[in-house]
Amino acid sequence: MSGQLAKGALLGAAGKVFARHGFAATTVEDILEEAGIARRTFYKHFANKEDVLAAIYEVATRDLLAQMRSAASSGTTPLDAIRRGLDVYLDHHAANGRLVGVLQRQAIRDDSPLAPQRQRFRDELVTLLDDAVRATTGERNDRMLYAALISALEGTSLEILSQGAGPTEVARVKRVMHLLLDRALLLDGRPR
Repeated sequence: MSGQLAKGALLGAAGKVFARHGFAATTVEDILEEAGIARRTFYKHFANKEDVLAAIYEVATRDLLAQMRSAASSGTTPLDAIRRGLDVYLDHHAANGRLVGVLQRQAIRDDSPLAPQRQRFRDELVTLLDDAVRATTGERNDRMLYAALISALEGTSLEILSQGAGPTEVARVKRVMHLLLDRALLLDGRPR
């Protein structure tokens, strides 16, 4: 098996095991067993299970951001684009619930190796929001407004993941996030 195939197999297997057992309970041996790959091959690519989790997080956030940008590009207005991006985010989390829950809970911890990656992802989302609002209104808001909206999105995502939310609950969260977005970006009935 080539190096890239082995690495991909390890990431896929690790994602399944982390989703099944959580991060703390997962061992390198669990990942090896799921992947059917030798320990030596594992250590050619990763130093430990934390490195594997960081690689999964990097791939997941990169792919999610690409999906969000793609959805946003089909919006009729920049604010509609943001709404579509929020929907993609929530749909992705609902579809990959257990693994996303593990990733988010680990990334939120300040002492986590995922924390810097989470901050970069959040920074990219802030820029995405800021660009869309400036394209709509020409105004520049305090970036903390967007960070707060993203925090609300993360929090509601964790909330629905912990409840094992179905389509009805996800639709409800989408409505709430759209409302929050609209209210945060409107002043006196006008976009700001």
